[in-house]
Order: sequence, then C-alpha cells, then structure tokens
Amino acid sequence: MRRARFAIALSLAAVLGGWLVWTSIGGSLETYSSPAGLQRTDGTTYRLNGLVAAGAPVDAAERAQGPDGLRFTVVDKKDAESRVTVVYRGSVPDTFQSGREVVVTGHMRDGVFEARRGSLVTLCPSKFKAKPGEEQQHPANVPKTPVTPT
Repeated sequence: MRRARFAIALSLAAVLGGWLVWTSIGGSLETYSSPAGLQRTDGTTYRLNGLVAAGAPVDAAERAQGPDGLRFTVVDKKDAESRVTVVYRGSVPDTFQSGREVVVTGHMRDGVFEARRGSLVTLCPSKFKAKPGEEQQHPANVPKTPVTPT
C-alpha cells in the first residue's frame, strides 16, 4: 500500500513538473517576425511586430468589431512595401492608432494574419525616446562593455 501511494505521488509530481516546464517555455516556441519575415503558407504561430498603417480605426466607434473582427494593416518598420492585413478579435488598447508599433500573436491563413483573441499589444513610443541631450538608442542596441580579466 505504501509503495502504491509513493508511486502515485511520484507520478503526480512528474506530470505537474512537466506541465510547469511546458507552460513556461510556451511563449518562446513562437517565432518573432516582421511582415517581411512571415512565411505566408505554413501554420507556424508568429509574434508579429510592426507599425499600424494609415487608415486604422481612430475612435471607439470605428474599433467596434463585427463578426469578422477588427481589420487593420501592419507595415514593416524597415521596409514600407512589406505589409500584412491583420484580423483581430478582442479588446483594443486605447493607444492603438496609425503609426503606433504593435505586437500581435497569431498565424497566417489565406494571406491574412489571424491574431489570437486578446493578443494585441501596443508599444509606448515614449519609452524609446531619448531624453534631451542624450543620444537615442534602442535597448537592443546597447553597446557591450568589454570584460577585463582580473
């Protein structure tokens, strides 16, 4: 009887540990991409990053979603010719507007990026603006400090 309880407890711990590992790495299994880097035909889940193109819904009335969801276009930050239409269902952040940088998670289907419900995030541009007298620098471009051996 004691061995059976121990085996059950050990099995339960292994299952819960596996579930914890799976949920913790789940977000890293998604490919981060711009509109130019999307593979248009595969079923891969992407985290799409780009700028909202002109013509995006401006106010709450325009953001009201019909049965097909909210449609807008995301443009590549480096290549304005690369763009993709996004269909999104879920709450829309107040800061959503044309020209704003967004990240949305989903997949490509029939040439349209279908976003997961609630995955739309707008990035605040003020976090990346340089303070007066400082050189503008994106966090990813921080120079590396040379390491001196001791």
